[in-house]
Amino acid sequence: MALVLGACVLLHLAMVMPSHPAGLVPARFVRPTWELPVILLLLAAFPNRPLRALVIALALVFSVLRIADLATYLALSRPFDPLLDIHLLVSGWELLVSSVAYHEALLAVVLVLGALGAATWMLWAGLSRLPRLGGRTRGAVAGVPLIAVLVSTAVPGWSAFAATPVVSNQVSRMARSVVDLRDFSEELAERQDIAPAFEALGDRDVIVAFIESYGRSFLDDAAYTEVSNPRLDAVETRLSDAGWSIRSTFLAAPTRGGQSWLSHGTFLSGLWVNNQSRYDRLMISDRASLNALFGEAGWATGAAMPAIVQDWPEAAWYDYDTTLDASGLAYAGEPFEWVTMPDQYTWSAMDRLLRGPGPDMIEMALITSHAPWTPLPRIVPWDAVGDGGIFDGTQRDGDTPREVWSDPERIRTQYGLSLDYALEVMGQYIARDGEDALFIVLGDHQPAPLLTGEGASPDVPMHVISRDTGLLERLPDEVFSDGIRPAPDRPALSMDAIYGLMTSVFEDPDVAASRTN
Repeated sequence: MALVLGACVLLHLAMVMPSHPAGLVPARFVRPTWELPVILLLLAAFPNRPLRALVIALALVFSVLRIADLATYLALSRPFDPLLDIHLLVSGWELLVSSVAYHEALLAVVLVLGALGAATWMLWAGLSRLPRLGGRTRGAVAGVPLIAVLVSTAVPGWSAFAATPVVSNQVSRMARSVVDLRDFSEELAERQDIAPAFEALGDRDVIVAFIESYGRSFLDDAAYTEVSNPRLDAVETRLSDAGWSIRSTFLAAPTRGGQSWLSHGTFLSGLWVNNQSRYDRLMISDRASLNALFGEAGWATGAAMPAIVQDWPEAAWYDYDTTLDASGLAYAGEPFEWVTMPDQYTWSAMDRLLRGPGPDMIEMALITSHAPWTPLPRIVPWDAVGDGGIFDGTQRDGDTPREVWSDPERIRTQYGLSLDYALEVMGQYIARDGEDALFIVLGDHQPAPLLTGEGASPDVPMHVISRDTGLLERLPDEVFSDGIRPAPDRPALSMDAIYGLMTSVFEDPDVAASRTN
């Protein structure tokens, strides 16, 4: 009888398990569904193995899909799409292994698989005993949930908690993904007739720096303003004292919580690249990246990508003259868990290895503010950075990921401190070694909902920094505001719009430096 009841409980949980974190409330799990008594009656009336196996298989599929939905909502603020998201298992494994010991990560996977195996055994053993129960007992097993369903119809809102068509939702998402890819392919097929010279920029270097997980919440959320306000003020003061000016705006990013490459592709293609299928299709297209347009106009193009530790065939589409991945950046220090090298080293190596006689157009992906946000590097004297050997395991602060991730409040604290570091290092480099370059510094995406809360906007800050105020005055007033804090009353610009903006406002050198209204 105990095994039968255990199997019934597991079936019930498979049906009422929510697909969204908002549904993780106790009331969700005690509300009945009509499917359970029907399934139990069928299994009691037709005690054959194929039917039992089908029921168990469907229960496991429903559970896995709902867990996948919950995970992607918590990480990326969207539901799981089987067509697009299977590859994220590899990224998740790499992050897990880099955050804890390999054997601990392997043990976690084994425990998950063991739990699925145990659930399968209990379902099989319990449901196989259902037909052996006495008539009254069998009737009670099926009748109690049936009566509960009938009673629940009189309670407002209870019917809404019946098991949802999980599989049909997933199939619908896959079908929409296919249609979306077709539409995107048609958009790519449209003629791209653009060859800007960027003459207003003269022979200046242009450096585009993506700061990992630098989202609007860091500026607006009260949980972070105690850190962000003084840091932004300090960076703005430092740059102003060194002769630099800043204009800023918010950009609506195509992703949240992860998949930074989607934002890179969106920003540098001028197309909305909000899923993996679009990104993969873009990578085999002949659309010119912003990097390639600068290359055609006479800039030497390069990339500093400290997070790239494997082959990166996508670099061919970006069309860099020089691509420096984690190996190419020649870092001689110790990693910071998943983070291969600190931002200070990336800035220093970029300056040493990519900035030549000019002009150069350089893209950077800064990763100190990537999860797990601990430990964090200390800022060392710039002249001591060298090959990074100074980061030998002593220049770091913070507890282990296991200790930090045991407390959500500590996770948020470490996230804020990681951006505090990233912005300070950025300000120091520009004030010290920026020369006459044009800097575009922006976030790639908001962090996961664990840090922003549900319903946070997808916006990220973007700062355009230059010694030449005339260049900054070309940026449209209706979007950009003076200073390092974007004006909250101005609309966020879609991230794909920067491509067209860059190829227009910096094109004509003879246009008087005045703000576009």
